[in-house]
Amino acid sequence: MAKNITSTTVDVPDEQNADSFKNKDTILTQDNEKGLIDPTVPSVQMSKTKVLLVFVGLALSILLAALDQTIVATALPKIAQDFDALGQISWIGSAYLLTATAFQPTYGKFSDIFGRKSTFLTAIILFEAGSLICGLAKNMNMLIVARAIAGLGGGGIFSLVLIIISEIVSIQDRGKYQGMIGGVFGISSVVGPLLGGAFTDHLTWRWAFYINLPLGAIAIIFVVAFLHLPHPEGSLVNKLKRIDWLGTFFIASSTVCVLLPLNWGGSTYEWDSPVIIVLFCVGGVGYIIFAYIEGWVSKEPLAPGRLFKDRTIAACFSVNFWQGMAFFSLTYFVPLFYQTVKGETATESGLALLPLILGVVFASISSGQLVSRTEAISYKVLCIFGAVLITVGGGLISTLDENSNHGKQIGYLLITGVGVGAIMQTTLLAGQGIVEHKDVGSVTSLLTFFRTFGAVFGIAIFGTIFNNQMEKSNLSDDRIKVFVDALSLSFKFVIPVGILCLISAFLMRNVKPILSDKKNETEVLAL
Repeated sequence: MAKNITSTTVDVPDEQNADSFKNKDTILTQDNEKGLIDPTVPSVQMSKTKVLLVFVGLALSILLAALDQTIVATALPKIAQDFDALGQISWIGSAYLLTATAFQPTYGKFSDIFGRKSTFLTAIILFEAGSLICGLAKNMNMLIVARAIAGLGGGGIFSLVLIIISEIVSIQDRGKYQGMIGGVFGISSVVGPLLGGAFTDHLTWRWAFYINLPLGAIAIIFVVAFLHLPHPEGSLVNKLKRIDWLGTFFIASSTVCVLLPLNWGGSTYEWDSPVIIVLFCVGGVGYIIFAYIEGWVSKEPLAPGRLFKDRTIAACFSVNFWQGMAFFSLTYFVPLFYQTVKGETATESGLALLPLILGVVFASISSGQLVSRTEAISYKVLCIFGAVLITVGGGLISTLDENSNHGKQIGYLLITGVGVGAIMQTTLLAGQGIVEHKDVGSVTSLLTFFRTFGAVFGIAIFGTIFNNQMEKSNLSDDRIKVFVDALSLSFKFVIPVGILCLISAFLMRNVKPILSDKKNETEVLAL
């Protein structure tokens, strides 16, 4: 039988773990044995006004990080022209992606050791510094290095926003806030290319980076002024000793070794070239070593083995991987359909993506509200629903051609967007809701990491399918038909990805939102 979860003032022991705080009277509501937080009370209690003010700062942080992922796209041709460096243009995105993805898993544990607020501010400052240098860049090499610096910070912003929300908002209300964060992310993804085009056409491409500075400054002010969290005790030296340096090295280096061939394969090098094969092998061996370090060597691992032993958590990781693969691949290649097949401009193709993004925003907010208001629907059901729509939507999108009417285009993208949005926050809420409080940071960072990692794989595989089909086609044939065939085959890849996402969702336990601490409502894991 499940036990009652009662509110107590926890005197956190000063042990070598992430829960040692200077403020010993922090109110934490926990199960005595499992450390589960009372679903009706946040870990750190703040007034509603302060929570809303902090949320403004967090939403602004997501806004600037999400904008940065898309705003640069429409500025790339002008940047390449100004620096006369068309051959290096892909590194503007790759440099950011490499550092952001490689260090994403580390931020959860760093926030346990150094404190949520300090780690979050560090991430924003790194991102802002990188953006400033990007705007001031004198050549392409300087710009690429600056993008890597911005990635170091940007990779932590997404995870830390969700971790902080889990601290200041109860499980009961967490879905509402995280759903709105998902909405901000979706809207920013649409606004980014439009804003980047406007800056490039009417001001300068440098403003695609300068825009981050005022937004980041406002976010920092709100966080510094209103976010007050317990700070882990101990000297800086002792905190540095607690870092899993070996694990950090292997997860970062292994991720870089895998991402480089995904970016180079089929363009810089052939997929079967020694460079590509060796990098994949080194990355794979590095991940095996990382798993050994986390399971048997590290005292405070970045990725605790107990998370992967939990069927639901492992399934959430897998769901995020496949969902990220489907969503970001479509985000990159659907505009290409409108430009090559429909003959639309870059700006028009960005607007054509609106049904997909609006579907994501609507479903993300709705699913967050749903799990915050009812215990009738489990996280598993929402993930299954989302995976089914992704599979169906991907299949429908693959049927689009030059004769498809607007109704089909909008409807198919909307179906897929709702599927993506139904999963967007659900896996995060499930993961945060069933782990012990000490693992919230790690599970949040890892969930974000798997989604980003899936996106990288998806874009690379989509690109390979598209390029191979184009090479097989006779370019003397009808140009539009050649693009339709290549894109259709690429979009069909969403179908097996959606099916794998569906299988992963079925592996989840029937975890339901817990909205009260009544005895008959505290059974968290129902098989």
